[in-house]
Amino acid sequence: MSNVNKTLIRAFTKFLTMLFPTTRIKLKVYLNPNIIVKTLDFGIQDIKQLYSAKARQPAYQVYVNSRPLLAEFRSAKLSVKDFSSIEVTYAYLAGRFDGDGTVGKDMRRDLRISYTTKDEAEADKELLEKLGFKLCKVYYYRTSVAYVLYVSRLEAQKFIENISPYSLRLQNPVLESRRDLTVM
Repeated sequence: MSNVNKTLIRAFTKFLTMLFPTTRIKLKVYLNPNIIVKTLDFGIQDIKQLYSAKARQPAYQVYVNSRPLLAEFRSAKLSVKDFSSIEVTYAYLAGRFDGDGTVGKDMRRDLRISYTTKDEAEADKELLEKLGFKLCKVYYYRTSVAYVLYVSRLEAQKFIENISPYSLRLQNPVLESRRDLTVM
């Protein structure tokens, strides 16, 4: 998992520690040489600091080398359309939003989730349509090489209400979106 939010990285690290010993878990921290970061306390022994001149804030990548776990994640990704309950679907969407989503401060405008592939963005759009969200659109941004799923401001409040019980970011208002320029 890669993110700029330490709380999300800690949560995923906690998940990984339930499956693997901490000696197998690795962390990469991408920094701008001009950024000063407080001490890192993730409970991970293998931490590498890498430098990126473009980094405006620290970016964290926590991972473990495990082919079986990778196969499980790939299998789960393929079965997104077949979730058994609405709660599981909203929990999945909350995870997507926490990882790569943003919303305006009014919690209505500019609600979007970024994706690397068109297939993933379209699959989540179909998932939202099954849940009754009819005003979603997927756009491709050539300059950032990203697909973005937008939820209409007319449906944003409903989306936020439904993912809130499962979203770390929405439960903790201190957590900022990726676009905010703060160093934690």
